[in-house]
Amino acid sequence: SGCTRLTSVTFPEGLTSIGEHAFYYCTGLTSVTFPEGLTSIGESAFSRCIGLTSVDLSQTSMTSIGDYAFIECTGLTSVTFPKGLTSIGEAVFLECSGLTSVTFPDRLTSIGGSAFLNCRGLTSVTFPEGLTSIGESAFHTCTGLTSVTFPEGLTNIGANAFNKCTGLTSVTFPEGLTSIGGYAFYECSGLTSV
Repeated sequence: SGCTRLTSVTFPEGLTSIGEHAFYYCTGLTSVTFPEGLTSIGESAFSRCIGLTSVDLSQTSMTSIGDYAFIECTGLTSVTFPKGLTSIGEAVFLECSGLTSVTFPDRLTSIGGSAFLNCRGLTSVTFPEGLTSIGESAFHTCTGLTSVTFPEGLTNIGANAFNKCTGLTSVTFPEGLTSIGGYAFYECSGLTSV
């Protein structure tokens, strides 16, 4: 944590877990190679690693990403998720303003609260068919989003989920949707089609 001169990390194959705040504020870190056996990344493990440009978790065995894991990684432009991922925790990519596109794996069922809050550069999001829940403020102030199509299995959109997404012009809801939280699309001033 706070090792600002650290530029690269390569983990051994036997590593299964990265603890809380392990690389917090390692601002010089530009490259991380994650091993296949990795199953968990702890809270804030890579928060404020502003030098990170890409995160590739595709080869890991992770099923969930811990809360706050990559908060304020403003240089991050690309994230590749593992195929077995089922949940994304709270505020995992909050303030990752450099992210432009996100494609989730098919097994993903839930996106945690504030997961992509203030990701203003995000212009494209592809939701998987298995997604059932989008947490509170998950895409709050993602002003670059223009269109959102939700999968048929989605049942819940949390409060403030797309609050202040001023670039949104079109939203298509699935038949099975049962709940839309308060202020979910508050101040979406560009919205013309629902």
